[in-house]
Amino acid sequence: GRPVSDGGSEIQGYILEKRDKEGIRWTRCNKRLISELRFRATGLIENHNYEFRVSAENAAGVSEPSPCSIFYKASDPIYKPGPPNNPKVIDFTKSSVFLSWGKPIYDGGCEIKGYLVEMCDVSSDEWTMCTAASGIMKTQFEVDKLQEKHEYKFRVCAINKAGVGEHSDFPGTVLLEDKLEVPDLDLDADLRKIINVRATCSLRLFVPIRGRPTPEVKWSKADGEIRDTAQIEVSDSYTLLVIDNVNRYDSGKYILNLENSSGTKSAFVNVRVLDTPSPPINLKVKEITKDSVTLSWEHPLLDGGAKVKNFIVEKRESTRKAYSAVTTNCHKTSFKIEQLQEGCNYYFRVTAENEHGIGLPAETIDPVKVSEVPQPPGKITVIDVTRKFVSLAWEKPEHDGGSRIIQYIVEMQTKGSEKWSACAHVKALEATISNLAQGEEYVFRVIAVNEKGKSDPRTLAVPVVAKDLVIEPDVRPTFSSYSVLVGQDLKIEIPISGRPKPKITWIKDGQPLRQTTRVNVVDSDNGTVLSIKESIRDDN
Repeated sequence: GRPVSDGGSEIQGYILEKRDKEGIRWTRCNKRLISELRFRATGLIENHNYEFRVSAENAAGVSEPSPCSIFYKASDPIYKPGPPNNPKVIDFTKSSVFLSWGKPIYDGGCEIKGYLVEMCDVSSDEWTMCTAASGIMKTQFEVDKLQEKHEYKFRVCAINKAGVGEHSDFPGTVLLEDKLEVPDLDLDADLRKIINVRATCSLRLFVPIRGRPTPEVKWSKADGEIRDTAQIEVSDSYTLLVIDNVNRYDSGKYILNLENSSGTKSAFVNVRVLDTPSPPINLKVKEITKDSVTLSWEHPLLDGGAKVKNFIVEKRESTRKAYSAVTTNCHKTSFKIEQLQEGCNYYFRVTAENEHGIGLPAETIDPVKVSEVPQPPGKITVIDVTRKFVSLAWEKPEHDGGSRIIQYIVEMQTKGSEKWSACAHVKALEATISNLAQGEEYVFRVIAVNEKGKSDPRTLAVPVVAKDLVIEPDVRPTFSSYSVLVGQDLKIEIPISGRPKPKITWIKDGQPLRQTTRVNVVDSDNGTVLSIKESIRDDN
């Protein structure tokens, strides 16, 4: 307050001094005179004790200081904290409860040192401490080891230097039982679009999930299987699929299935790997001639995330290791490769190209021989015919199609029938067909076969009747007389024809020829041979 007496002169102001309890000097708190009856002293050291005194000043000078104040401790005033903010039950199971809350709006003027959580079984109405007496620093807590089907209340309070603050009750009561929740998932907006990943990079699909009980998680791929090196991580709140070093075959629709006792939930993510195309499919040899091969194929199953611009067709002789390009700018799904060497074996391959490069090749598995089916065999001749068999002969085809003739097929057709049946498979240029029906009329034809297939047939000009031929015997010796020196050998060969086979008899001097070791006769199907060793006069 003001002095009792102003000393006859108006008081100009006041001087405030302070002294640290640990010191002996008084120091001024103000530089200029204080005009009011209060002043805020600054520059104090926290937790130090100070006493204060005041002097008044008028025109005559400074008065004696006032009596000293009591010692004051330089520290902020503290109080117990207010109740924690927004307490709520996050989740519960049949034996535990998950609680959370916020910091108190009012901390009592000092730092919050922890929180105490208490619970009360409604059936007993007795509160017990869930946390340690020193409290916990987090603003969430799991109360476990609770009894199933029991009902509980919870409350929480904050602690600071001043002590334990006012508690805050969690709303309502909690009846402990297993919570059932249908599985659900949260697909990010980006995952709802097509995911583009460059080849050799990593694919990461992170999906938050929920459900009670914790759902079983299964990842699958619509067209094929997820590769073995894929990493799948699963927790009760999320699942993560990671595929490192992706390639074109990792493109496709990835399906996520969640299932628990409450139900199921599924979603899919479309992934497109930006890569070169996969091999064209269904590569086929469509046509082969003696100097060309026509190939056909279909577009790759995987285009690598970009439109196929063109195809590259290559060839390789079977005796070589390197392929050579036939065309690098084919825009169709077929191509005729010409000017090939007749009879040579070739391999072919086709690759697709997009903006990311040239893809994988589709190759012919077996070598392709540049040839075609042979031309029909040449003229067919009947060599012999009886009531049981017929012998045929024919000439080679004018051209074998560029591939060796493997065999000839002889087919026959009975008169009045339209059906042809194979009756002989031979490699030679002749065949004998037996087991014919006597008197039956037959038509024959011959087909040449090479690696590429069958030729057109060559048909015998006239039908053949299965019967024995009757031909008058015919003897046509080369000479009508033969001369030989006495003591020399003589051999006479006489061609003979006739059906049935004629009986052959040699006659000398009106009598059948008597054979000896010196005179000998040998007969065959088409002739007879007379041999005389060391001729004598009596042989005339």
